[in-house]
Amino acid sequence: MIARRLLALLLVATSACIASTGCAVDADGEEDADDDVQMGDGMTSEDELVAERQLNGSELPNKTISLTFDDGPGRRTAELADYLAEHGVKGAFFINGSKVAGRQGAIDKIVGRGHLLANHTHNHKQLTSLSGASVVKEIADTDLIIAQAQPQGPWVVRAPFGAWNAAVARSINASAMRKYVGSVFWDQGGALTSTAAADWDCWGKGVSVQRCGELYLNEICTKRRGVVLMHDIHDKTVDMVKQILPTLIAEGYKFAALEDVPSVKRAIAGAGTPVNDDQCQSATLGRPVNENVCVQSRSTRRWSRCVDGEWISSTGPSDPRCIQRFPL
Repeated sequence: MIARRLLALLLVATSACIASTGCAVDADGEEDADDDVQMGDGMTSEDELVAERQLNGSELPNKTISLTFDDGPGRRTAELADYLAEHGVKGAFFINGSKVAGRQGAIDKIVGRGHLLANHTHNHKQLTSLSGASVVKEIADTDLIIAQAQPQGPWVVRAPFGAWNAAVARSINASAMRKYVGSVFWDQGGALTSTAAADWDCWGKGVSVQRCGELYLNEICTKRRGVVLMHDIHDKTVDMVKQILPTLIAEGYKFAALEDVPSVKRAIAGAGTPVNDDQCQSATLGRPVNENVCVQSRSTRRWSRCVDGEWISSTGPSDPRCIQRFPL
C-alpha cells in the first residue's frame, strides 16, 4: 500500500472488569426485529497492518476511551445520540449513506447533540474489491450527506471491514475526497472471544446483551484505553451501551471525542500537507517522511521503514537502510 496522506492518516479486575471464560447464549435466541445481523468490521485485525498506517486510540490517557458506531443510522440512532449526550459523552457515528433515507432526523440529532458524523462509505462495500472510480463514488455519495449536515468537517473515514490497500488510497487521494483522513481502526470491539466481544458477532451468535456487555467491559478494562467499535444499526447495541456506560462512568472512565484522539488529531492537523508518491505519511509524526526514513510507532513500539511510498516492517536501530530514524 502506498502510504500517502489518507492511507496513514485515514488508523486483577475491578467490578467493571468481569472475568469471563466463555460466551453465554440467550435462552430464546431472539434477534432484533427487522435488524439484519451482518458481518461487522472485525475482519481485519489492526495487528495485521503496519503500525504507521493506523489511527487508533493507543495514545489516550489511562482509563480513557472513544466510542465509535458504524453502519447506521439505525432505528434507534437518534435515541443513542441523546443518551450519550445526556451523559456527557461525544461519540463518532460512521454512517452508510444508503441507510439515511427516512432517517435524516438521526443525522440531525447526531450533529445537533455534538457528536461527530463520519464516513463509512455509501453501501458498505469492500473498497479493495472496487475500481478506483467506484471507490471514490462510495465515499463521495456519503460525503454529500455529511457536508450538508456538518459543513465545517472534520472529514474522517473508516473503511468497511478495515479493508484498505494502495489502490484505494491512491484513488481517494487523486479526487476531491482527499480531504478525508483515516482509515480509523479500533482497539476494542473487533472480535468475539472468551474475554472480548464484537457486537455484530454477539447478535449473530445469540449472545445475550448482558453477556456481550460484560465482554466489552472486560476488554476495555483490560486494555484501559482506546477506540471502541460498535454498530448502532443494531437495536441490541443501543441496549448494551445503556448497560455498560453507567458502569464505566462509575469506574472513573473518561470519554474522548474521536477528533481529540491523539493520532486522529494529528491527522486532522496535517490534512493539508502534500504527500509525494514516494513518501509515507506517519501517524506517529503527523507528517510525511521520505524514502528509507524509519519511524517507531507510538501504538506498538515497532519500527517501520518507508519504501516507495509503502510502510514496511523494519528493525529500526539495526536496519542499515534507514537514512534517518525517529525513535520514541
